[in-house]
Amino acid sequence: MNAYSISRLAEDAGVSVHIVRDYMLRGLLHPARRTESGYGIFDERSLARLCFVRAAFESGIGLDELARLCRALDADDSTDVIGCIDRLLGQIATRLAALDLSLIHISEPTRQEAI
Repeated sequence: MNAYSISRLAEDAGVSVHIVRDYMLRGLLHPARRTESGYGIFDERSLARLCFVRAAFESGIGLDELARLCRALDADDSTDVIGCIDRLLGQIATRLAALDLSLIHISEPTRQEAI
């Protein structure tokens, strides 16, 4: 098992230590264990979750919704996890539809010029 300090976890995920700390405060991420002096030690699961949360956030999913999903995952509540995922998929579908509509409007002048 790889053990990560907060700085190494941040570096391997391509984020700042401040982001890792913020995600910890929001309940999105937890250390796998703590040292006797209280420092958080992270593992591969922590890195995978951090990468997932960051990618989802950068895709436009809010931190509040991600926090709900992470709490459900931590509680091993499959019903709540499914509900969170359904909401996320709905948000993504709405954004894709809006992008498709925008693309149609952007390309309309090009179509008229071709005629």
